[in-house]
Amino acid sequence: MTVIGHNHIRKVETFDAYEVLAHPLPQRDERSFYPEDDDGLNVGVTYASHDVMIARPTGIGSRSRLAILMHHGGGRHVLEFYEGLLPIAAALLELPEREQYALAYTIFEQADECAAGARSAEAQRWAGAYADGRIRTRRRGRSRHVFVETAAEKALRRSVVA
Repeated sequence: MTVIGHNHIRKVETFDAYEVLAHPLPQRDERSFYPEDDDGLNVGVTYASHDVMIARPTGIGSRSRLAILMHHGGGRHVLEFYEGLLPIAAALLELPEREQYALAYTIFEQADECAAGARSAEAQRWAGAYADGRIRTRRRGRSRHVFVETAAEKALRRSVVA
């Protein structure tokens, strides 16, 4: 989902650098969902350990950004994105609390899954390149640049050498 930027979820110590616009379901007990009809099965789901807030970063250049703040057992995490790319702030803030929480939680988790998938794909790409001998190093002065060449670039390099 490139729509949410680069899915860069970062861990922070505090949420002090953010102005909270909405804090849906602030009480832990409110984040436990059970079915409305009582059919004998009291199967529900709880998100009691995941506190979600919708906020705007404070500081210079942060006016067009929106953030989803998540606090859970793993710490405090922030997903920031530009509103111009995903203009949902007004719509998200107008929703009832339960829907706000559900949508913000879903956006955060989807971005996290996408980022994990991208990291896995990149690791696989580098592992395949290592196995095929396609990792190259280029030096310019004191700096060193490591990159993966494509199969076509490797074939071209071999044809020039031969």
